[in-house]
Amino acid sequence: MAVFEAAPNIFGIDLFEEDRPGRSSAYVILGKEPVLIETGSQKSHDALVMGLVELGVMPEDLRHIIVTHVHLDHAGGVGQMMARAPEALLHCHPRARRHVIDPSRLGAGARKVYGDKVDDIFGPLVPVEEDRVVPQEDGSALEVGDRTLVFYDTPGHARHHTCVVDQITQGLFSGDTVGIRYVPSYTGWNFVYGFPTTSPSDFDPDVMLTTLDRLQELDLTRVYHTHFGVTHPAAAAFDFSRRGTEAVARLIEQVSPAPSLGEVHEALSRVVKDDLSLCGHTVDNVAPLGVDIWLNSQGIFVYLQKQSSGEVKN
Repeated sequence: MAVFEAAPNIFGIDLFEEDRPGRSSAYVILGKEPVLIETGSQKSHDALVMGLVELGVMPEDLRHIIVTHVHLDHAGGVGQMMARAPEALLHCHPRARRHVIDPSRLGAGARKVYGDKVDDIFGPLVPVEEDRVVPQEDGSALEVGDRTLVFYDTPGHARHHTCVVDQITQGLFSGDTVGIRYVPSYTGWNFVYGFPTTSPSDFDPDVMLTTLDRLQELDLTRVYHTHFGVTHPAAAAFDFSRRGTEAVARLIEQVSPAPSLGEVHEALSRVVKDDLSLCGHTVDNVAPLGVDIWLNSQGIFVYLQKQSSGEVKN
């Protein structure tokens, strides 16, 4: 299903990222001032617009667009959507502001991870006008009709990451902070599985665990995942995110000095298999998670390099 109800007056849209269902969600809060949370990449633009129209919202109706961070699968298409939504303001983390105004560094960083395939995977980046970008500090609030959205600085996955709490539902728009929820339509498995994302280049397990601690103190009811759908109760998402992050932290302690990327990839694959088994799922082939295991391995590898150079504490 391309559009799904996440909570009263909050709907998710399947963005068909990677040309596959169940990979990435955008969310729409309906009301006099419609709010869009996440845009996906430029490649998801048509799916996003079709989802909006299905909900009775034209792009020009949008008044607020929020991106949790500027990784391309979350915000690569924000420039295209802002061009279609001339009345909308863009809300993001203060560290993200310069990257949506001038996405050149963002594009260069993505090219280091994805190589020459980056344009084919995500599409071109379009800048957003400076006067339409609103940086949201930790604890700031956006009043939208009778609804209050509160922004939280949530490093661990990325230093420019913000999570947003909807105070009516006490639900968290989590971006990549509270893990990835892998659904059957994406994996082909007959169960839902959750694991954190450790993709490059800012992943830090200790910072992530501190962020999870802080968010859990907010007494949340549910988590609106960008990847993918809703975890209700929220505690279940925090449980799998914490368990997986702690497993990755143990991996970091146990790998050989100066491991190769291949060694990290093998170790992480074993961690994921073990975690699946711990959850009661016997899976011989983790290929459905292959893209993420590879990206997560790169993030762990970068962290190990920073640790070795003294950029993070051992």
